[in-house]
Amino acid sequence: MKKLLIGIIVLALVAGCSSAAGTATPAPTPAAKKTQASGASAQGYVTPVRRADLAFRASGRVMQVLVKEGDQVKTGQPLIQLQDADLKAALAQAQADLAHLQAGARPEEIAQAQANLDAANGQVAAATAELERVQSGAPRVADLAAAQAQLAQAEAQLKPTQDAYDGIRDGRELCKEYHVRCGALGLRLEQQSVQLEAARAAYNAAQARVTLARTGASEDLLAAQARLGIATGQRDAAQAQLALLKVGATAEQIDAAKARVAQAQAALDEATLLAPFDGVIAELPINPGEMVAPGVRVASLADLTKWQVETDDLSEVDVVNVQLGAQVSITVDALPGVTLKGQVTALTPRSAVKRGDVTYTVKVALTNPDPRLKWGMTAFVDIQGK
Repeated sequence: MKKLLIGIIVLALVAGCSSAAGTATPAPTPAAKKTQASGASAQGYVTPVRRADLAFRASGRVMQVLVKEGDQVKTGQPLIQLQDADLKAALAQAQADLAHLQAGARPEEIAQAQANLDAANGQVAAATAELERVQSGAPRVADLAAAQAQLAQAEAQLKPTQDAYDGIRDGRELCKEYHVRCGALGLRLEQQSVQLEAARAAYNAAQARVTLARTGASEDLLAAQARLGIATGQRDAAQAQLALLKVGATAEQIDAAKARVAQAQAALDEATLLAPFDGVIAELPINPGEMVAPGVRVASLADLTKWQVETDDLSEVDVVNVQLGAQVSITVDALPGVTLKGQVTALTPRSAVKRGDVTYTVKVALTNPDPRLKWGMTAFVDIQGK
């Protein structure tokens, strides 16, 4: 009986071993690692894709504000007008100077210059004849009254010539003081200077004649030589003036005048602020009569048809999970229950420090903007990871 029981146990063990050998249990395989989609979340603000703060390039006083906040404007539409009376006057003067140079001297100006030359030639002839008389030893009739009358006449001619010269010179100085281009005044001043020199020479000669009449004939020869020298100088100056009028302005002078016209036109144009693109006047912190400074914002313009969200609190840990073109879900505090879609369009490559944290700015363009969106609304973005 004991042997029978042992046999049964052995058979059972053998059967169990055979079964285990025929059906091998496979080793468990490691579970595949599941990639967790990473992304980033941040807070931002709704802004127009296209916007601009507008300013003048020059200072001035506001004459007109032609729009108001909320107005829809077109590209090139005038927005704000500065006072421009002085600028218009400067442009008109520059245009007149250019026209004068291009037209050349008027016939009456040439005729006057020719008359001055003829008179100068006559003075040279008279001075030459007098010198010859003195050198020949002919007696000189000293007539103090006649010499004094000539001096009075020369003085009467000198004063208006001096006044005219001073007026042109002062006008040119005013142009410099107010930064106005007055190119033609330079030519006029040069012409008047020639006439003034001639008048002064005539006055000096008359003074010399009075002196000779008073002191006698001992200095007749020196005086005659001086008068001839003065008359010759006047003739040369008159010839130069006539030649200058006949030749006219040079190409360089005309080009310079054209440049002054262009500069004056540009200054006048800059007195009107124009809309650089189609949009809405978002802000207009300026009123008529106020002074504006160069580069100081006087208006804000935005295209409110295209919106984006800008966020500048994306941490350096999160920014590595963001790439251009990534899809974005956007929620806005002012629009509960509304989820907008967008796409990353810009990522600043350089960081900024915000409240002690290193952050980056991301711009997200909205693909389905809600018409109720307003500039500056708070928004939250969830950016899909790489």
